[in-house]
Amino acid sequence: MTTAPARSAAVAPDATARRRRLRPGQVALAVALPLLAIALWQVATWVFAPREWILPSPAAVAQAGWEARERLWFHAQWTALIAVVGLVLAIAIGSALAYAIARSRVAWLAVYPWVIVSQVIPLVALAPLLVLWFPPFAAILVLAVLMSIFPVVVAGVDGLRGTDRDLVRAARGLGASESWTWNHVRVPAAMPRLFTGIRLAAVFVVSGAVVGELVASERGLGALTRLTAGQFETAVTFAAVVLLGLIGLALFGLVVLAERITLPWTRRATRRTR
Repeated sequence: MTTAPARSAAVAPDATARRRRLRPGQVALAVALPLLAIALWQVATWVFAPREWILPSPAAVAQAGWEARERLWFHAQWTALIAVVGLVLAIAIGSALAYAIARSRVAWLAVYPWVIVSQVIPLVALAPLLVLWFPPFAAILVLAVLMSIFPVVVAGVDGLRGTDRDLVRAARGLGASESWTWNHVRVPAAMPRLFTGIRLAAVFVVSGAVVGELVASERGLGALTRLTAGQFETAVTFAAVVLLGLIGLALFGLVVLAERITLPWTRRATRRTR
């Protein structure tokens, strides 16, 4: 006979799966809130009638974005390229640094403080120096990597050092070497936390690209916002900001998709039971 605890354990995964599924009402709410914000923005421009160069209406932003679509696309390609390359470099370098810092006390003492200091110094202050030292593309790329590497390193270190000690003891007790334990126990166990850092990096890297473009480039959505704001083309500036948000959402979504493919067990830890 099946006991009550056993039945609870069998039902729990199904209940969790049902909670994780998006319901139609939740999807409708996620779509309705942005639409409501846009509607309130439009109504505010009708009621208060601000000058268009101060606050354009959503309709004016949409019209300006459509009319300047080729211009926006030209600059968006540059920003997206820097963001993608910067994110790939931040993941590669940040993961390597996290592994070294977590495994070596020397690296912990010698490298980790510099990773923290890199976030204390305002990167806007470093931008003019990077422009002097590197070509424009490289300077912007360095800024993007510096702004996005920190969450990758911190999440990776926490994941590697926070591995379940019982798993480590079990592997060592079965005769596994320390290197094998690190590569086959600690690293897989740290992946969920690492992806948390990568999701943050996917957002920060776009900010880093914009900061670099504002200072060191004549191309990119950051440079376009600087130019159009100075020429009082505020509607085009808003359209560029919308595109920046879409680029950030796209990168975040790609990271989430990669996490689902790489770590399927985080979504379904147990099989459904009948």
